[in-house]
Amino acid sequence: MKAIIKGFDVVNKLVGYIVGTMLMVMSVLVIVQIISRFVVDVPIHWTEELARYLMIYTVFLGAALALRHHKLIAVEVLAETIKPKPRKILKIAVMLITIVFMVILTVKGFEMMPIVSKQTSSAMGMPMSMAYMAIPIGAILMIMNAIVVIMEFLTNEHVETSEAARELKAIEQQEKGEQL
Repeated sequence: MKAIIKGFDVVNKLVGYIVGTMLMVMSVLVIVQIISRFVVDVPIHWTEELARYLMIYTVFLGAALALRHHKLIAVEVLAETIKPKPRKILKIAVMLITIVFMVILTVKGFEMMPIVSKQTSSAMGMPMSMAYMAIPIGAILMIMNAIVVIMEFLTNEHVETSEAARELKAIEQQEKGEQL
């Protein structure tokens, strides 16, 4: 199982590079758009549209990475008040519900492709299916990462996912170090 987790982490590393590149390109496009519109007074219309589509992909791909690293926003009040074993079961149940939702999102995303492929974007003239493809791609990556998180819960004795628990553990270790 650890080899599978490492394999998925390699894919996530690649996705991270893609997201970073998209953010860089998006930033350059926005700067070019501002300069062309307000300095040169000759706006380049496709830059705004491409930056928008890059932002959509960045959100969907980045959400998959955030899921893998336990960085998505979550209300952890209930999970932090129960013992470790039931907490692990609760978190696995949450991941299973996430997988079900992402499967639905994937199916609906692919069902939408033939409908939106008939449309083209206004400035670049690209098929809108390219923009909407971010939905199933991101959902598939989130399914993959949710499975990896479940595998991690099952193979490791203690997996800490909340920021509060990590901070409390760090403070506890620091206090132990000061007592020595």
